Formats: sequence, structure tokens, C-alpha cells
Amino acid sequence: MEDVFTIYTPMIWADRHWVGLAINLDMGYVEILDPLPTLYDDKKVVKFMEPILTSLPYLAKKDAKPQQTQFRGLKPFHWQRMTGIYINERSGDCGPVSIKFMELHSHSDPLQYMSGITDGTVDDLRKQYAMDVYKTIILPAYHAPTFG
Repeated sequence: MEDVFTIYTPMIWADRHWVGLAINLDMGYVEILDPLPTLYDDKKVVKFMEPILTSLPYLAKKDAKPQQTQFRGLKPFHWQRMTGIYINERSGDCGPVSIKFMELHSHSDPLQYMSGITDGTVDDLRKQYAMDVYKTIILPAYHAPTFG
């Protein structure tokens, strides 16, 4: 990999709660973008994250060019939950909110935008994601080219 410092991925905890992960390969650091941080305490988060944090150095060593990074060897990555962001207390919205958090985080100065999200914004996000899925998956399935 070249010029890749941060990788974004969603993660589901206990098959019920979505969070976003911003994995900084260069610094060995994972920022957890958690839309409902009160759901699981830090002790539980450690349990969820430990396999990821332990595996990441091996994956980075295999795929990154050490001379282009501040690669730290095979020590487990460390984590921290991002604070001061929108808290989503409504059921069923953590997935879309986590995706939005990752999108905003990728724009380098995310905190003011993540803290400015409201329940109304989340309602709009859900509608937009539904339309995106419809345009990307449903429409092409019904309007697939026919071969004769």
C-alpha cells in the first residue's frame, strides 16, 4: 500500500450495535466512532476490540511498506472512542450514523460536523441511504440488459 494512512470499516458489536472504526496504520491507533457510547462500557469494548487490535500489526506488516510509515512492529494497536460527537439514542440508527461518522472523519476535521448531527439529520440520512440502495441495487436488477 502506498499513501494509505487511515482505513475505515464498520464493525458490529454483539450482533446488535454498529460502530465505525478509523484505523490509522501509521500510528497504530484505532478511533472508535460510536454513536451510542453508553451501551457498552470500556471493559466490554476491550473484549470486542482485542482480536482486531492484535491482528492489525500483522496485516500492516504484510501489506505496508515499513520505510514509508512510522510502523511500530507487532505491538497491538491501541484504541479510543471519539468524544463530543452526536449521541444516537434511537433504536436502529447506529448503522447509518456510523457510516456518516466515517464519511465525516475522512474529511480531516470531523468533530464540528459529527457533533452537529441531529435526529432530523439522521432521518434524512436514512432516506438518502434507502434511495442510494434502490438506485444501486434494485433499479439495475429490473433494468438489466437482455441478450437475444
